Amino acid sequence: MSNILLEIDRLNLSFHRYGRQYQILHDVSLTLAPGERVALIGESGSGKTVTGKALIGALPAAAHITSGDIRLEGKSVLTLPAAAREALKGSKMSMIQQDPLTSFNPVFRIGTHLEDVMRFVVRQQQIRMSQAQRREHIYAVLRKVRLTDPQRIFRAYPWQLSGGMRQRVLIAMALLHPTRILIADEPGTALDVTTQAEINSLINRLVEEEQLSLLLITHNLGVVRQCADRVYVMQQGRIVEQTTAAALCSRPSHPYTQRLFRAVPRLYGDKAKAPILPTGEDCIAIDHAVKRFGPETRWLRKPTAPVLALNNVSLRIQRGDIFGLAGESGSGKTTLARALMGLLPLSEGTITLDGQRIETGIKTAIMRKKIQLVHQNPAMSLNPKRTVGDALRVPLKYIAGYRGDLTERVRQLLIQVELPMEYADMYPNSLSGGQKQRVAIARALAAEPEILVLDEPTSALDVSVQSSVITLLERLHRELGLTYLFISHDLSLMRNFCNRVAVMLKGELVETGATDRIFLAPRHAYTQALLQAIPVLSEEEERQKPLSGQTLSNPELTTPAAVFHPH
Repeated sequence: MSNILLEIDRLNLSFHRYGRQYQILHDVSLTLAPGERVALIGESGSGKTVTGKALIGALPAAAHITSGDIRLEGKSVLTLPAAAREALKGSKMSMIQQDPLTSFNPVFRIGTHLEDVMRFVVRQQQIRMSQAQRREHIYAVLRKVRLTDPQRIFRAYPWQLSGGMRQRVLIAMALLHPTRILIADEPGTALDVTTQAEINSLINRLVEEEQLSLLLITHNLGVVRQCADRVYVMQQGRIVEQTTAAALCSRPSHPYTQRLFRAVPRLYGDKAKAPILPTGEDCIAIDHAVKRFGPETRWLRKPTAPVLALNNVSLRIQRGDIFGLAGESGSGKTTLARALMGLLPLSEGTITLDGQRIETGIKTAIMRKKIQLVHQNPAMSLNPKRTVGDALRVPLKYIAGYRGDLTERVRQLLIQVELPMEYADMYPNSLSGGQKQRVAIARALAAEPEILVLDEPTSALDVSVQSSVITLLERLHRELGLTYLFISHDLSLMRNFCNRVAVMLKGELVETGATDRIFLAPRHAYTQALLQAIPVLSEEEERQKPLSGQTLSNPELTTPAAVFHPH
């Protein structure tokens, strides 16, 4: 047992709510050796994050460990006094939280967050350090996570940094004091493929250089192959399979694990469905679209330089298309979608829908029935104080102009997205992520549109829920004759879902074509770099990736969103 750094031994955990007890973890056992990388995988709600919080001692008040033990270096941590258990944070175990944006208080600068953590670690470890010494140590750790201008990062607010930069700051917070175990909870969730690849590479490098043990909590099976030595598979609070990462990717044994692997869209290989045949008639025409933001002048501050978010973008979308728009965060995808919806005026150029020009303001009311938007995060786009039925009645009455029985029409919409009628009386906080996304799709369908703009509709969903949502969208496309503009950074999903793809870089379209051509013979170096960054499940898929003439470290391919924008 001397080679085991951390051991979870038959852990049972329950939540007590409203006078009832709900068991979340069932006899969970897990080991982690010094320098080992272990992944804990499973669907959302399987108990992965609760397990991580039990390790770090960050469980909510409603959670109670009913039996079992957690041992660190052979000693039980559950029997330690509260102060001693708290002292383990930062010295023995550190955790990278799942969402880099909500992990920060937006009204405080990054430096304030880092200083607070540093003061906590210094106080717990009883170390004497001056403010200047603490500041210099923070700068050194920021450099360690490849943030090259630590002074500017220190002064920035969270919203002034890209998702990848915020994730690097979270990793830096976990490394402010030498630690033994790094718990990474979905460190790449909702990041684009290149940023995710950089974060995974950074974590692997730090584990090796700092001699850390890694517990990686994720639902991304491709990342498991890149970042783990051993894997535990969790289903409904139980460990159902444990093996090496190589064995899991080549021959998963448990039916649940096999189902997870079947749900992963393959980057190469046979497609699961027949190709889409559009009508050949253009329904959306974008001509020389240009969008500039700024310059912006603020009192007592230097004016910000103008940002060219769209640069001479032209494309055609045919009726019946499932048209994919790919690119990293900050490439201009969402800006183009907002302009298409009439929510953002163009600086130059035109967008027409069935020959009618789209403009912002009152005129867009005419177009709302034709085109609807499904937002990236359904939890944020649904009003938490309105029931599902209320959310569907608004577009029915005020956009579709429906004059029949609203209750019956709501029932029909819920049936269309495969939800039972009783969901009409539920609030969004009672629904899972996949159910919320189905409600968001039903709300868009309530306007009886011809075109849906799908902005990252599955980015925060696990693979099995993502598969069910995509299956739903495919069925609605066939039955209702819809046209989709599908915006995503998940190229594996796009390859299996879209019939045509356009790739954006820094506001420009760099490549457009049929999906198979883009994936089998990409012409632009940026498209090749995107495909190279995608984590895949097998060596065979890895070999099929196109050779890239340029790497992601090339300055010409630097992620636009990774550039700091001072305000």
